[in-house]
Parts: sequence; structure tokens; C-alpha cells
Amino acid sequence: MTIGRVSGMFLGMADASELLTYQVTISRPDDYGVSWWQVGNAGSPAQAAAALSELATRCALELPAPTGHCWFACDVRRADDTQVDYFVGSIRTAQLCELLRETAARILDVTSAASRGAGEVGHSVPPRRGRR
Repeated sequence: MTIGRVSGMFLGMADASELLTYQVTISRPDDYGVSWWQVGNAGSPAQAAAALSELATRCALELPAPTGHCWFACDVRRADDTQVDYFVGSIRTAQLCELLRETAARILDVTSAASRGAGEVGHSVPPRRGRR
């Protein structure tokens, strides 16, 4: 059951090849089987980053317990299905907001570097390691 939800984004006139899709699932603290947040949408890199930053803020305000662990899955992809950011695993609940904000910043860094042509390698970014 989804308890919270981030509102949909207006896609505007962004070029379809520049759109990102993101899917985020966060379990209730210490109950991996129950979703607390489950959101997904598509938008420009700036829109996706803003949505994840908004989710971080909302989680900080509504976090039922700052202790314990939650299951966190985040998958951000380009229109061609190349991964921009990916993480799946158990994290300390206290890390949740920080990880969402880091993901938002990484989206902007990776997509701005690609638009400049710097460091574009044409393959998926490997999963980042979770912190415990």
C-alpha cells in the first residue's frame, strides 16, 4: 500500500531523447514488506532532480522513525534505457534523505556532463555501493 506520493510533473517542451524516467520505492522503517513511498515519473533532468529533492524533503518531514532500516530502490534511466543512477538495498533510515538528495545532484552532474560530451561512454553506470 502506498502511503505517500509525489505529484506528477509537467513535461513541457523537453526533447523526448532528453527525458529521464525514475522509479523509487521505500519501505516502511523495519518492515521491508510494506511500501511507505512508491513513486515514478518522467521529465527533464532538472524535473527529475527536483522531484527527488522534494521527496527527500517530504520524507524528512514524515519519517516515522529515524532509527532502523528501510528497503530503498531507485532507478533513473534515459530514454534509451541507459541507467543514470541505480541503487537497491537496505539502508539506515537516517540516510534516506541524504541518499535522495545525492541522487538528485548526481542526475544533474551526469546529464550536464553528457550534454557537454564529456565522459560519455555509452554504457550503464554501475550500481553505487550502499553505506551501512
